[in-house]
Amino acid sequence: MNQLAPNVFYANRYPTFGGVATREGVVAVDGPMKPTDAAEWRAFLESKGPIRYIIHTEHHQDHIAINGLMPGTVVASRLTDADFFKSIPSSEVAVERMRKYDPKAGGLLDGYRLRTPDFVYDGSLTLRLGGETFHLRHSPGHTRGQTHVHAAESRVVFTGDNITPGNFPFFHSASVWAWFDSLLHLESLDVDWYVPGHGEPCRRDEVPRQRAKMEEIIGEVRRLKRMGKSREEVQEEARYIHRPGLDYPRVLGPRAQELEAAGLGVVYDALDERP
Repeated sequence: MNQLAPNVFYANRYPTFGGVATREGVVAVDGPMKPTDAAEWRAFLESKGPIRYIIHTEHHQDHIAINGLMPGTVVASRLTDADFFKSIPSSEVAVERMRKYDPKAGGLLDGYRLRTPDFVYDGSLTLRLGGETFHLRHSPGHTRGQTHVHAAESRVVFTGDNITPGNFPFFHSASVWAWFDSLLHLESLDVDWYVPGHGEPCRRDEVPRQRAKMEEIIGEVRRLKRMGKSREEVQEEARYIHRPGLDYPRVLGPRAQELEAAGLGVVYDALDERP
């Protein structure tokens, strides 16, 4: 586990996740997909204090599977709650996938149950715990229910997959145009560090790089669409996974190509609104 600020910790695994320790307990943001990583993360956080909250930045499986292995109140946006079972349809499927990603999980998954959010919010929410203020904001982008978590006193924001240094952006659940608005808000925050959904923590200068990656992909889809290419043809031709300088979580394997194609279709449809 890595320390980013006096009371802020993170790990860049699958996905990147973090937590803030306060004098009244710990606030966790997302968590690992692998049960062995989850056991290590839980023990580490509990060495800092009781886990009071788990905040989910989105509904995708790599961000929410942790909650069946952790204590604490689960918090998410209302739209993340609405989409909760779109990525993992059941606890049984969650167990099957986690065993695939983590063959050493063993008995860690005995009795596992995926937990839906205990508390949901609309628009924004402020939590105060142990001298730390957490501003949660609905920030649609990578998913329509995306949340970012701004730990004000620690000058850190957890962005989820709205920022992914070194990785390409996935559009398969995206609110394409709202994503740009959410990046503008992230860029305006008075913080020292951005903890992304995948990759290492970064500075404010990563935001324009994220925007540029998105614009490149959207521009390529727009070019092909204007040439008269169908949605299916664009999904076949507008590849970006293997572009120089971009990477993707290797644990996804062939599924990365499926998500890429789905995302290209989402961008293709979004261009009907802004051709």
